[in-house]
Amino acid sequence: MDFKYPQNFYRYQRRITRQVSVGAVGVGAENPIRIQSMITAGTMDTDASVKEVMELADAGCEIVRITAQTRRHAANLENIARKVRSNGCDVPLVADIHFKPDAALEAAKWVEKVRVNPGNYADKKKFEIREYSDQQYLEELQRIREQFTPLVQICKERGVAMRIGTNHGSLSDRIMNRYGDTPRGMVESAMEFARIARELDYHEFIFSMKASNPKVMINAYRLLVSALEAEGTDWNYPLHLGV
Repeated sequence: MDFKYPQNFYRYQRRITRQVSVGAVGVGAENPIRIQSMITAGTMDTDASVKEVMELADAGCEIVRITAQTRRHAANLENIARKVRSNGCDVPLVADIHFKPDAALEAAKWVEKVRVNPGNYADKKKFEIREYSDQQYLEELQRIREQFTPLVQICKERGVAMRIGTNHGSLSDRIMNRYGDTPRGMVESAMEFARIARELDYHEFIFSMKASNPKVMINAYRLLVSALEAEGTDWNYPLHLGV
């Protein structure tokens, strides 16, 4: 893919995107930039989690993220969501998933949005140096498709949004061996998951690129926008920026 930065660095112009609905909160399109934060309480501590969600909502937070390390943690999102709603708060909740597809499937029953990391959702990090033939690479993509498809289907059925959030520090061995530890690798990792979602006619997703080095992160976002525009005008998905 030939990446070219699509915009003038010296003149700001907001990128035109489609709207993705996170509960009743619209993200992208003509909506204002939405404010999201996350709680620090343990997910199994229902009361503490509810308290922090309510405090964030009262402070003006429009979307709240909660980590769900395992299926057990994800199941407790039901209790958290129920108590938040019974307190009269309708702020959308996001489940942050790492490593555990079963946790994502459980979380999608109770929240308005699920965040997945393409680097570790279906791939385990083994730090192996391996050359993949094109056929082997395609076989790995098929394995990822089989792991990711159930989550896409339940999100589509339930009207749950998704964030495909690449982390520079957790790119899969497969991506690392083909693209290196690079912004391009970050983009390709996210695009693989997005293509699967689109094949299943699911479009309620948002992209994000995370890196501890701001220059790497900025480069990754610029390359991502370039890649989206190269795919076509209907690849106009919103971006999430972590600060």
